[in-house]
Amino acid sequence: MKQKRKLSTVEHILDGNITCFVRLEGSFSQDQLRSALSRVQRKHPALRTLIREEPDGLYYEADSAPEIPLRIVPRVTEDDYRRECQAELTTAFAYNQPQLRAVWLQSELESDLIFTTSHRICDGMSMLTIVREILRSLHSGEELIPYEPITPRDMIGDYQPPQLWKRKLTAGLMNALLRMIPTSRHTPENKEYFLQWDLDQALSDALKQRCKTEGISVHSALVVALDRVLFTVLNKKSPKWIDCPIDARRGRRGHLAALKSDMLFFGGGSLKIRTGLAPEKQFWARAKMMSEEMRKQAKQELLDIPGRYHFYEMLHPLSSGQMQSIVRLGDTLKPNGSWNRITLSNLGNIVVCDSDAPFRLKDLRLYVHSFNTRVLALGTYAFNGQIRFYYVGDEKCLSHTQADKLKSEFTALLQHQVLHADNTTHELRPQPVRNHKVGWTKIVDLWQF
Repeated sequence: MKQKRKLSTVEHILDGNITCFVRLEGSFSQDQLRSALSRVQRKHPALRTLIREEPDGLYYEADSAPEIPLRIVPRVTEDDYRRECQAELTTAFAYNQPQLRAVWLQSELESDLIFTTSHRICDGMSMLTIVREILRSLHSGEELIPYEPITPRDMIGDYQPPQLWKRKLTAGLMNALLRMIPTSRHTPENKEYFLQWDLDQALSDALKQRCKTEGISVHSALVVALDRVLFTVLNKKSPKWIDCPIDARRGRRGHLAALKSDMLFFGGGSLKIRTGLAPEKQFWARAKMMSEEMRKQAKQELLDIPGRYHFYEMLHPLSSGQMQSIVRLGDTLKPNGSWNRITLSNLGNIVVCDSDAPFRLKDLRLYVHSFNTRVLALGTYAFNGQIRFYYVGDEKCLSHTQADKLKSEFTALLQHQVLHADNTTHELRPQPVRNHKVGWTKIVDLWQF
């Protein structure tokens, strides 16, 4: 009998897709690509799992999935990937298919690979793990080591609430309220607007060097910049919170020992940063305060994750129709659709291709789509030394004009604070970037908290 478990409350909410586009210069065969997909699927339990719909909800059924589907399409123009990415991003996963699929846009000198996974099993860092392992397996015969499925019980561990009766009472009251949410028959019309841009090499190097000089993370400076730009663009309609996801796999914390850096995982914790605080504070002084605040929050958040998952498991999952009702109510109460928060996700320095690979990674882009909630997010990562940003927001959150203004104001603020001496507390002398290898964990720590 196949092993089954019911989807958790969190997994019901995370109904969306993550798509990663990579452009490669070089050649490989169809057999090599199928072999790579197969080896990666054998390693990760989530890629061998199907979702089954039963009368009492959705279930995972382990080791039931067929092979990862691969579509091969001729690549006629450089922009063909846009059409395929949009189609993949907005197509839900069928219950009889694995939660990963691939498209190969094939041409003589370059190839575009598009990987799409369900957000229920995979966050942004997990997607990069998938891409890294597939690209490595394209030229390496190394077999990947499988591991046991990660479930909410692994996140909870041996956690016990100090007052279980009070927690049960709270969960009971919440479940009673949740049952009162009507089921909407209207499918939400999520229309996300994507915007991507890079900082040039000089500004990227200068920003990283300035943060190093100040003794802070790049991420803390970006949080302060986003906070101030949101007020410039939206004024009093600015979101009240910046939500910064953290990776529970970082550092292999003792109470989350089941999680390892190369495992697929559907979610963790996040930092909640109040916007609009200390606007009179000089930028880098505020960034130092932010860096310290985020370190403290991250430490506490990792300690709080088991208790939060323990409580989530006591809640009855919402149906898709109930989630749609909540979204419709939110649209009514908050016409701009932001729900008072924006996500700032930092993936750090992306290295997914081995230096000895017989192909060269020319480009990498990420896209996100939600089927049942409004998305308002800004992501960032470093690719080939340059800092990149990708904005995704439903049209009900920010208009195209507002999103374009956010992009221009954000870049202008960083240029002003990094490159102009009259806004610095230290003389800035950007150092040349040396070509040396740095451990993945060390790079991520520099970028994040």
